[in-house]
Amino acid sequence: MLLDGARSLAWRLRRHALAPVAGATVTDVVQRVVALRGWPADLADLAIRARQEEPQPGALERALADGEVIRSYAFRGGSYVFTPEIGADLLAARTATRVWQTRRFQQQGGFALDDWEPLRDAVRDALAKGPLTRAELAARLAAIPSLAHLADAASGAGSDSLYKPLHWWGDICFGPARDGQATFRLLEGDPRWPGLPDLDQAGRRAVTAYLAAYGPATSVNLSYWLTEGLSVPGRRVLRWLADLGEAVTAVSVDGVDAYVLTADLDRLS
Repeated sequence: MLLDGARSLAWRLRRHALAPVAGATVTDVVQRVVALRGWPADLADLAIRARQEEPQPGALERALADGEVIRSYAFRGGSYVFTPEIGADLLAARTATRVWQTRRFQQQGGFALDDWEPLRDAVRDALAKGPLTRAELAARLAAIPSLAHLADAASGAGSDSLYKPLHWWGDICFGPARDGQATFRLLEGDPRWPGLPDLDQAGRRAVTAYLAAYGPATSVNLSYWLTEGLSVPGRRVLRWLADLGEAVTAVSVDGVDAYVLTADLDRLS
């Protein structure tokens, strides 16, 4: 099927509540774009307000505090905002390569595989009473003889490589900033958090969500999103796409091969 590029772009702008501005709540906007860069916080808030019919400064922080959306490490090592449901799928996809098991990743953070389960238990215990800063978590670990060697990594050394897998596993996410310092809070046990799903189920939903927001999309677009962004092997991404079967239609947009959700064809053609 042949699609017009200008018409496709106009549809995407409507989908993203940019032309016309049509966003309602923070959750509505975040769902429309799937994942929103979460830092710097003021720019993330601006990205929300730019899409809202009745923008309210600080709405993003309030939505994060209420748990309507969460902020976690995801794409390219950066923090992103998404709904708990979409976040669960994207974070599950991020675990596909099990990068925390590689020697390079362990060396970056100064830890070993045997540290993970005791660390997870210690972090859960430390955050049970509320969010803590990196320095506060580092102090808690320094007081545990078997985990004291992780205190430096817990302070943020190694690009937060100690914390990132805890985000990907759904143990923790970012909490509210305190005196300009980032905090982490427990995600596990949050009633809004669905838990990590099966990897391949999550992957198929992630492809569907991307096509719904950014389609028509090429295989290169999907690779940028899931392979370059979340380190999912390219062959696995293509398998997820193929698994969607008739729910996806191959199209040509101004001569470029792409994919779109079949359910969206009528609005695009």
